[in-house]
Amino acid sequence: MTQRPRVSIITPAYNSAAFIGETIESALAQTYADFEMLIVDDESTDNTRPIVRAAAKRDPRVILMGAPHGGTAAARNVAIRGARGEYLALLDSDDVWAPNYLADQLAMLEQDPGIAIVSANAISRGGPLDGRPLWEETSGTHEVTLHEVVTNDRAVMVMAIIRREVIDRIGGFNPELRANEDYELWIRAANAGFRILQNRKPLASYRRHAASVSANEIRMLHGMMSVLESTSKLEGPIAAEGAAIARQLAHLREEVIRIQMRSSLSARDGHAAARGLKALSELRGSLPLAMAARVTMMWPGLLLHAYGLRRALR
Repeated sequence: MTQRPRVSIITPAYNSAAFIGETIESALAQTYADFEMLIVDDESTDNTRPIVRAAAKRDPRVILMGAPHGGTAAARNVAIRGARGEYLALLDSDDVWAPNYLADQLAMLEQDPGIAIVSANAISRGGPLDGRPLWEETSGTHEVTLHEVVTNDRAVMVMAIIRREVIDRIGGFNPELRANEDYELWIRAANAGFRILQNRKPLASYRRHAASVSANEIRMLHGMMSVLESTSKLEGPIAAEGAAIARQLAHLREEVIRIQMRSSLSARDGHAAARGLKALSELRGSLPLAMAARVTMMWPGLLLHAYGLRRALR
């Protein structure tokens, strides 16, 4: 290809053989065709590379790139450095676009040159939220504020198209992050004054893997906390969000404890659940919870009985 494409699709891939074929086909089926699809293989050990090579042989817009195993953020950065488009479209290797995804998203960017990032709604595939949109509202648009980005990691979805100038000014994804690297980029972009728009129309499918368990939830929550702790030190408008960040961090810490407690109770480990209740009481500074924690530390069976009764009454 000699002519510069308008859009560069950025797709990191690691052991994605089960899904990458469908992802590629959804890109090639776009009604807007002026793009390149840069798939960066993060040293997969499965059949990912041969699948991508076969697609590239059929359609030269698909380009296979390699990178040392460094995670999603590092792989995206490799693609960004090789990208030729004025727009960068993020498409993960297990997600799928509707045929009009690029056309609809680009139309919004072209209608308002002041918008730097457009994020789309998507339908969950798999898991307890199967068939439901990621955002409840499924029509219209909404411009996201920095405060919303800070306090809601779902305010901007990874199904996004970014003007190249955003990356040129604030840099790419943080390769030190192994989770929530997109959340960190949205915060930096909003803090730098870039306008972000939600397109609430579902234009993609977002895969939720059955393997997503408590440990992965906790990993994501810790990732969000790391992002908030690091971005809170930035200069700029985010300095006024200190109180909101503190509240969000407290909320996320509570969520970690709750997930750990549910896991302990499901495993019939009353002692671990009682320790979780104690940690929750200390985090909230709650005297009633502290008293309950003291009792259950002595008689952890009480927590197991209460949990079993609650499940039976559902």
